[in-house]
Amino acid sequence: MAKGVYKEWLKPEKLVLLQGWKRNGLTDEEIAKNIGISRKTLSEWKSKYRNIGDALKIGKQQANFIVENKLFKRAKDGNVTAMIFWLKNNWRDKYNDSTLGPEEVALMKERKRKAKAEAIIAEYQAEQITNSSSNVTGVTIVDDIPKEEGADDDNDKS
Repeated sequence: MAKGVYKEWLKPEKLVLLQGWKRNGLTDEEIAKNIGISRKTLSEWKSKYRNIGDALKIGKQQANFIVENKLFKRAKDGNVTAMIFWLKNNWRDKYNDSTLGPEEVALMKERKRKAKAEAIIAEYQAEQITNSSSNVTGVTIVDDIPKEEGADDDNDKS
């Protein structure tokens, strides 16, 4: 069978090979080259053929477990860098680089959400202005409205 034909790569021994390549750290680009196909074709195979996608996914998970175990062992052996890395990634609510307290973090998230909403509104308004016709008949600009006699905004007492 010609190199690169997907049916060949659905065989158990080929799936183990794919898994092993991924576990050993090969990129999808390198794996595609080993198979004799393009990176795009490999992506299509991963989507169409679950066994291929699963083999690559499992291989990547195995690699992650291997690295995680080595990192954990180094952290247990007293490697301070490994300890810091482990804690920052596995206990984020306690160990992070932020000096903000929980209330400040919540406030920051709320401000971010509000800013996003305001940006969406502003974008929508700008789009409406851009898409509206150039005929502005019936639109009155506030500065052009004559003030009533005796009305003075500067002397408004509240």
